[in-house]
Amino acid sequence: MTWAPRYRFRHEAGERRAPFESLRANEQCFIRKEHRCGKIYGASKSCFIACPTHDELEPILELISEKISKVGVEPIIAVKERAYGQDIFCTKICGKIIESRFCIVILDDTVTERVGIPNPNVYYEYGLMTSLRKHIIPLQKADMKLAFNIQSDDTVKYNSKNIASELDRAIKDAIRITESREKEETTTVAPEKTTLRRLEMAGFDLKGEGWFLSEVIDDTLFRGFEHPERGFYVYLGKIDGSDEYQPYLEDLGVVFYRTEKKASELAQELAGAIARHEEFAKALKGDQERDNESGPARQRLPDIVRQRLRETERNIADARGKLERMATMYVGFVANPQLDIADFRVKVDAIATEYKRYRVSFSSGLQMAFGDLEVVLGYAGA
Repeated sequence: MTWAPRYRFRHEAGERRAPFESLRANEQCFIRKEHRCGKIYGASKSCFIACPTHDELEPILELISEKISKVGVEPIIAVKERAYGQDIFCTKICGKIIESRFCIVILDDTVTERVGIPNPNVYYEYGLMTSLRKHIIPLQKADMKLAFNIQSDDTVKYNSKNIASELDRAIKDAIRITESREKEETTTVAPEKTTLRRLEMAGFDLKGEGWFLSEVIDDTLFRGFEHPERGFYVYLGKIDGSDEYQPYLEDLGVVFYRTEKKASELAQELAGAIARHEEFAKALKGDQERDNESGPARQRLPDIVRQRLRETERNIADARGKLERMATMYVGFVANPQLDIADFRVKVDAIATEYKRYRVSFSSGLQMAFGDLEVVLGYAGA
């Protein structure tokens, strides 16, 4: 897996701290893109249960709740949760799915006049579970049919005779698989703490949402860093497995395109600020000349114009400073030493050579270099 979403160091004022632990948080809301979520994956020892709303399911829901509770897991039944005065989708459904260890979805149709009608809410929640990579136990009555797009899934077709034994088996498997996954993620996240601290000790700052380039990488696998003393930025990736090569290559092209677009916008802002500054300076000079001709100097120029002159000076300095730091940027990859990245390196270099501003750096064992600046890293595979 790549970077865990919520690691931070050198926290900005007012930013909520997140511990260096094996905790992963969902950053943004899936529905309202401007809303920050912050729900922790697997934070609750619970199982989210999605199902239609009808009385016939009460016996099976009671059975599921009983069996899950016996193994120390809290059953969260969507249709029975209450969220008065709160966002129903966020509080009752999405947030509960994110925080759950695994999920159960009952895909029974609602039968009306002998016609089976699939419940759209249940299928929506099923899709959300899948996108969040939750371990799912799908259940459906043996005499009902699955929707065509999930017929390949390993769904438990239950009846009154086998439901108890099928639930026991499925819940046991869910706990085993979930615990194994959590153990794997914990061993992967631990060295990230070391890597970030080593970068910090080498003088790097991890950039957050206030960074002017945050929109360039916020939906990619990269993280942004700055070395204030050396005056350069780094887009840094963390590769743990070969399955991450292609996603990083795809993101790399997007990041380069957005960065060049941002540089072009800054250049235009700088040119505009310089032009406005020249206009204000010319007006100020003309006003002073008129004062000299007519006698003692007087403050003829409106204060607002003088204020705009100072603002354009700040804008020029800001845009010029950003462009100077973007003149040479690094793209780095902290790679598992056990991986053969030779082919990946060739492809990255091929993409980077199309642009002038970028230098590419790859970790080598426990070390990584950015020009003449060497950083000692920590990694689980070392």
